[in-house]
Order: sequence, then structure tokens, then C-alpha cells
Amino acid sequence: MNDDAWTARKPARSWTVYVRMMLLILATVTLAGCMRPSLAPGELAEQEPEGDAARYAVELEYWHTYSDLEQEVFLEKVLPLFEKQYPHIRINAVRKDQTDQFKDTLLFAVADNKQPDVMRMDIVWVPEFAKKEALEELSGMPGFDAIKDTFIGVLIQTNVYKGGYYGLPVNANTRAALYNKKLLEAAGLSAPPSTFEELEAAAERLRAVLPDAYGIGVCCSGGWGMLPYFWSLGGEMTNPEYTKASGYLNSEASRAALSRMKDWMDRGIMSRSILGEVPGTWDGILKGQLLMIDDAHWFHTVNATGPNKELLDDVVIDLFPGLESGSGGISVIGGENLVMFEQSSHKQEAWEFIRWMTSEEPQRIMAETGLIPTIQGIENNVTNPLLAPYLEQLGQARPRPPVPNWTAIDEEFARMVERILAGEMSVGEATDRAAARIDELLLE
Repeated sequence: MNDDAWTARKPARSWTVYVRMMLLILATVTLAGCMRPSLAPGELAEQEPEGDAARYAVELEYWHTYSDLEQEVFLEKVLPLFEKQYPHIRINAVRKDQTDQFKDTLLFAVADNKQPDVMRMDIVWVPEFAKKEALEELSGMPGFDAIKDTFIGVLIQTNVYKGGYYGLPVNANTRAALYNKKLLEAAGLSAPPSTFEELEAAAERLRAVLPDAYGIGVCCSGGWGMLPYFWSLGGEMTNPEYTKASGYLNSEASRAALSRMKDWMDRGIMSRSILGEVPGTWDGILKGQLLMIDDAHWFHTVNATGPNKELLDDVVIDLFPGLESGSGGISVIGGENLVMFEQSSHKQEAWEFIRWMTSEEPQRIMAETGLIPTIQGIENNVTNPLLAPYLEQLGQARPRPPVPNWTAIDEEFARMVERILAGEMSVGEATDRAAARIDELLLE
């Protein structure tokens, strides 16, 4: 560049430098005005922010789907106890509606990195969100090994994905056997049967005197309704590792279980409620049309008020019948787990909250609302007598396969059951077809 060119550019360069210097001075003055002045030791208390900002060092966002009563008890009784014990942690509890769209809402929140720190999540969602790497594995958290063996039965297994644990059971539910006392008497029984053989015999005696009554009513063909019968009769959906259905769903034992249920329907021992026909299970048991159904504890809480209140007095709860006397049947596990999202900035504090919520005091208090607690030995401290048989049944219950594709697998299982019971396919053909399809879903 020649001297004339340099001279021509020099004024513009000087002006640029001048502008930059003025902007720098302005930014420095502005920053100084925004900064708090240095404090002498005696001035610290006066300069501290007031209210919650001064009390809490960490705030955790907690999503839940508590009912009105559950939320009230949590906010007024449980949360103050936690914040008293952990005064540096504030819980921002956000209630979400348990709708069909809620899982999609959560998926969008994860995609946008707007998920909470901790969530009370349906147990069947845990493997799916773990697969998406949205959840923090809790297996390595301090004290986890000591905690994981404190839960009832195999509840902790609802949190497993690829050998790791991604949550802790915070409340559970299961299905127990419900009998109509008047129909038990009509069938010649003074107490519920303990085996399916006794139940079949009672149903036959009942139909001899009440031809319009049935022995057994099953709510639905999906896993939540069907698996207690399928398992209790000796069936298996997959291998213990939940990686393969072929050789298990279509095994001789599984086919025998399904064939027995098909025989019940053909003989009128089992109603066609499982196929969506009348009588429905609730109406059937309350109005004396079904000897036995099974359901969760909310059957009692829902019917405890309103027109069915008096009819509820005729219903007795018992454990699921088994194949042999004294063996007991196997029910299915439902409920919610506490999970931590992988993107949480306060994982240690989130873990403290999760671990505390599964300790005895909060478990006992939340049981006042009808939520079934999850830890061993708590049955002696739960005042709600309705929960006792369900707590006992939880010790003999299993999770639906904790796999990411459970929703699609459940649909395939339900179609298999319906094809068999409706006579559309033989047991062998239906189980072979379903096992092959479920194998594919397990691999996805």
C-alpha cells in the first residue's frame, strides 16, 4: 500500500478507534453501576436478599400427577418435613394432568431441554425414557446399594434398563381378587378359594343354581388385566432377561394357560367381559352376576360413595388364587417411580429428594391418601385397613416387562388373547404369531 492510500484511510481508522474506546468506557461505567459495592463484614446481613431467595441455595423442579387430595397432603404435610431437614433445597412442585397426551408433552419437553429435575413417572415409561438417554442412572448414587433391597417384592425391577436402575418406587398398586360374598355362599363356600381348581368347582356349582351368573370376570385382554391369570396359570411372556418371547409365550406351559381360559369361556365359567361384553366386571361383582373379579384398591375408593356404597359391603378382598394350595397366584405391578432427568444441574440434591421420598415417614403420610407405599415393613405403620391385602399381594406380584417398546408389545399380546378367546385362531397359531412379532419389538 502506498503512502497516499494510507493517508486516505487514516482518518477512518482513528474514528473507529475513538468509537470503540467510548463504547468500552460506557460499558465499564454501566457494569460498575450494576455491581454491588464491596461490603464490610457488618453490612452483610443488610445486603442479603430477603424471602425464599435468602433461604434456599438450590431449587428443584418436581413434576407429579397427584390427585387433589394427594397434592394437598404432599404440599401441607410432606414437603415442609423435607425442607425442614434439607433447608438449602426448595422443591417447586408442578402438577401435571394424567392424560393420554401427557407422555407426548414430556417427550417435547425433553427434546427442548425443558424437563424437570425430578418426576413421579408411570413405571411403564421408565425404560422408554432411559433408552432415550433422558434419565440419570441411579445405580452409582451414594447409598443406592443399601436402598435397592428395601422395597417390597420385586418393585425395584420396574426401574431396570440394560442392567442399570433409573428410578426408585415411590408408590405402587396391584390387583387383588374380589369376591361377591352372597355368590360365595350360593356356591357353597364360606371363604374365598385358594386355587383355580377350587374356583372352577365353585363356579360350576354356582351356575347350577344361578344360570345367569359367571364364576370369573376379567376386565381386559391387555397385560394389566390378563397377566395375573396368565402368570398364575403358569404362562410366561418372555425370558427372564426380557429379550425373547419365542420359546416362552408359545411354550407348552403358556399354551396350557391360555387353553384353560378358553375352556372357561366355552363352559360359561368366565364371562365375555374380557372381550368387551356385558356384564362388566364392576357391575358384575356389585350386582351379583360375577363370583370373582380382580382389581386395584381404587375399586373400593371409587365405589365407597354414591349408589354402590351399600353394594360394596358384599365384596370381600383376598389374594389371587394359584395353581396349588398354599402357592398363591401372581399379580401385576403398577404405580409410579421417582426418576431424575439427565440434564438436571442439581443431581446430588435431586438424589437427596428421591431417596427421602422413599423413606418411612413420607411413605406413611402419603398412604393416608390411599397411595400404596413401597418399602418393606411399613404395613404395621399404615392406618388405612384397605391397603393391607394389597400390600400383601405386592409381595407376590411381577412387573410387566420393563422394556422401551412395552406399549406395542402389550397391544400384540392383547390381540393374541382376543383371537384365542373369540375362536378366531387356535392357541398354537396365535401364540406363534404373537411370539414372532414380540421378538421383533424387543429387538427394536
